Amino acid sequence: MDQQGGAGLLGFAHAAAVCASLNLAGPLVPPAEAVLVSPNAQIARTVDAALRRSIPAFNPDLAQVQKKLENTAYMLRIPQRKPWGSMAADVDAALQLASDEGRPKLLAGLQPSQMAQGAELADNLFAKLKQLELAVRTQQPDLAGLRVSEALKRVADLELLQAPGLPFSIPRDYSNLPRLVGRAVVELEVERGDASLAFVDNVNGGLSKRGTVRITLDGYSAPITAGNFLANVQDGLYNDRAVSASYTSVIVAGELKSPRPPVPLEILPLGQFDPVYRVPLDVQNGELPVLPLSITGAVSMTHVPGTESYASGDEWFVYKFDKQQAGLAGLAFDEGTFGVFGYVTEGMDVMSKLQSGDVIVKAKVISGAEKLVRPAPPVQG
Repeated sequence: MDQQGGAGLLGFAHAAAVCASLNLAGPLVPPAEAVLVSPNAQIARTVDAALRRSIPAFNPDLAQVQKKLENTAYMLRIPQRKPWGSMAADVDAALQLASDEGRPKLLAGLQPSQMAQGAELADNLFAKLKQLELAVRTQQPDLAGLRVSEALKRVADLELLQAPGLPFSIPRDYSNLPRLVGRAVVELEVERGDASLAFVDNVNGGLSKRGTVRITLDGYSAPITAGNFLANVQDGLYNDRAVSASYTSVIVAGELKSPRPPVPLEILPLGQFDPVYRVPLDVQNGELPVLPLSITGAVSMTHVPGTESYASGDEWFVYKFDKQQAGLAGLAFDEGTFGVFGYVTEGMDVMSKLQSGDVIVKAKVISGAEKLVRPAPPVQG
């Protein structure tokens, strides 16, 4: 049993003994249920969940489908007697919303040019929901987990199609900085410093001296930080750049001769409509980010030395979260102090193999360049 699990069970036993000695009425919540109602259990634990929850959902029917599916995914985590009846009810409600009768409302808000793509996504969502319905009816937890994940990905695709842009305004103090008003994807081509064959070639098979990593940047939660990073990529700042790797992270140094100006720490808290700036979150008292650091593949800028209020304008890192080294809440000890602006969404196996001295041969923008706003510099004179 790991340290965290042992501490949780010992804590529950101690609490039960205290309640018995004080003659308190009413049963305690069992450990499994206590985990499910803990505030920290609500934080995203996967890349897909974090990116999905950051999308500004404007369609109430689609938001309800997402809620029903996330409820199902949540209940599948109950370790023993799973509430199959409750899950079946949630899946049935989602099916009703995604049916032919509910389709017009589900696609509301799309532009005429988007309707064909939206209809295809809605058809795919309905098919995944029917597969999930069968898995729940036959009480197959592993298959149900796979199907609910697939359905949630279709929900996210639809929500991204419907999202018009940022649901908040950039603070005036930062309006002159680059900003990303949506999503973008960056691709890194990496190579071993000694040119050895270290990476699997997924196209041709065998081993290769080069590997590929893709990072999804999220402007919905961190428009300034993601925009700054994307501008750096466009400017070629990370081409032929060596990395430093450790057990916990892969760090990419910035420009030493002429470093980019720092950017404010930027974090969108759960339940809030816009990010907070220059202030770390109070995680100890329940403040949690939409984009957690406590997920393997989290991408963030490093801190400016001597302060947590500003982040480097060019030095960044990929975090290799290890649950065994986390606190009792299952969160990284630095959660809430770094502003995550994206995640490795492809090639984390490549990223995990990088060693100090390995090189980013080239960084390029795959998609989302049109969503980068680069304000013109102020006129001098």
